[in-house]
Amino acid sequence: MQDMKFLKQYLTILFCFLSATLIAQKDNYLDAKKHRFSFYMGLGPNYYFNNLDIGKNYVQPWNYSLTARLMWEPEHFLSLGIESGYYQLYTIKFPTTSSETAQMTNIAIPIQLVISMKFLKNYYTELSIGQTNLISKFSSSTKSNSEFNTWSLSDFGLTAGYKHPLNHYLSVGAESKFFHSSKNRDNNLALVFIVAFNF
Repeated sequence: MQDMKFLKQYLTILFCFLSATLIAQKDNYLDAKKHRFSFYMGLGPNYYFNNLDIGKNYVQPWNYSLTARLMWEPEHFLSLGIESGYYQLYTIKFPTTSSETAQMTNIAIPIQLVISMKFLKNYYTELSIGQTNLISKFSSSTKSNSEFNTWSLSDFGLTAGYKHPLNHYLSVGAESKFFHSSKNRDNNLALVFIVAFNF
């Protein structure tokens, strides 16, 4: 009799637990269906790994990065998207005469496909591959400014990030982003603070 009573209590508790679990999964599914896309925007400092042969001592390696990313996030662990941005890789200021200085700035604008994988709760890693528009700007106080564009066709990036949801629509976080451009073997590491909009 005691065993039968215990069995009924056990089955009642198990049924309640399973019902609560199914309801929670249904809510998560509805949330996932409601918010399939996320748009990320980021800004932060970056460091350029100086590999120049000419003018190496004049390089200012600390600059900044802007990022923008649209992600399709239908599942809990894997998502796909496209990323672009504005990476100021480095700036060189050097004297041309005793009274004149010139400045050259190298900028990278990547267009890359992104594969993202989540782990733990709010942490994720990303691999991005694609092309980059490389822009070199030259300015001088006595000469006209000039700009040169070229493309680097096989670039990649690696990202490790953390995203903290504030509500169903807005999240904040930070990412550590490594970027490699194959054209001139440029390497860049950025710490980007992000805001994500879910829709």
